[in-house]
Amino acid sequence: MTSKQSTKEELLILVASLYYVENLGQAKVAQLAGISQANVSRLLSEARKRGIVQINVKPFSPRAQDLEDNLKQKFNLNHVFVINSSAQRNLIQQRQAIGYFSARDVSDLIKTHYTVCVAAGRHIQCLVDNMLPNSHTSNVTFVQAMGHISNDVQGDDAFEITRKLAKKWNGTSCSLQAPAITADIATFKAFTSHNQIKSVLNYMDNVDLAIIGVGISSDSVFLDRAFIAPSDMEALTARGVVGEICGHFFDNQGVEVNTSYKDRVIGISLQQLRDTQDVLAIVSNANRAEAVNAAIRGGIIKSLVVDDQCAEALIKI
Repeated sequence: MTSKQSTKEELLILVASLYYVENLGQAKVAQLAGISQANVSRLLSEARKRGIVQINVKPFSPRAQDLEDNLKQKFNLNHVFVINSSAQRNLIQQRQAIGYFSARDVSDLIKTHYTVCVAAGRHIQCLVDNMLPNSHTSNVTFVQAMGHISNDVQGDDAFEITRKLAKKWNGTSCSLQAPAITADIATFKAFTSHNQIKSVLNYMDNVDLAIIGVGISSDSVFLDRAFIAPSDMEALTARGVVGEICGHFFDNQGVEVNTSYKDRVIGISLQQLRDTQDVLAIVSNANRAEAVNAAIRGGIIKSLVVDDQCAEALIKI
């Protein structure tokens, strides 16, 4: 090592020691090292690259393994991912955390030649934003599980989510150019008789994996987007509805309730979900436990991504 290199090494060690060991601010480090403050950040970065600074963090697991095992055994589920919650997170941050920490595992569920049906929802959006394919997966078809909730397409719409996944996997996207729930039965028949719509609906008979959310009367993408009024949601609850999946409203046995919406939904049916080998629901908060339990009981949900609050509530049911 030349004298010049030795001097540079000593400066890197000095700056790193003052900043990381002595806990001094960058302005004070600059003063004591005799350099400009602008150079402190650059030297700290170089110290990390050279291995002069090695940061060790205690291993962290965002998942609750015991709850995963208990849920999988209790409900005979294919896959369970329970993400620990935090008192510091609000509802939006909690959805983002669940999506981030489960994305890698959910991505690994998608295999070569799979057909994946994807619903709308804020939890699903957070999940998909963080999903990435592994290098060995190819020829995947992504199918929009339900029609449009409104004319104003947003990031949590099934159309946008499906398009994003197809782009990430370099796969095929099948869009459903129709409303999620039509105004009347005549309109439903007109849409579903169209060849383009029929071809997408036919894909749903042979789905390998479906990714869905679970809505409830107080918190649903249909309610959030003003597709259904709060008073109508209350009326559905009075009819025995405990949850909603892809526009289908079901009771505590996971059976679709005979509401005015029942024969006007364009998208994957609850029976098609029952026939799908793996249906993964991503939800959070204990208030969704009853609806999730009903959907599991009805043979709709086969895998779960949940937070520990929802998991604990499910265990207690």
